[in-house]
Amino acid sequence: MEGDRPLCLHCADLDHLIALPRGNAALTRRASKHSTLRAVVVRFSRTRKRYERQGILMS
Repeated sequence: MEGDRPLCLHCADLDHLIALPRGNAALTRRASKHSTLRAVVVRFSRTRKRYERQGILMS
């Protein structure tokens, strides 16, 4: 988030990254090892009152 508001992928210059959903730890580790740029995708859960990981964006 930039300041108090989130940015779209295009505005943050991350639109060229590929989304990898959560749930496959081995694939995430292997892909992260060979990636030059990574970004973690999180979403705030109102019921749990914390951020939860939704996956990663990688090049």
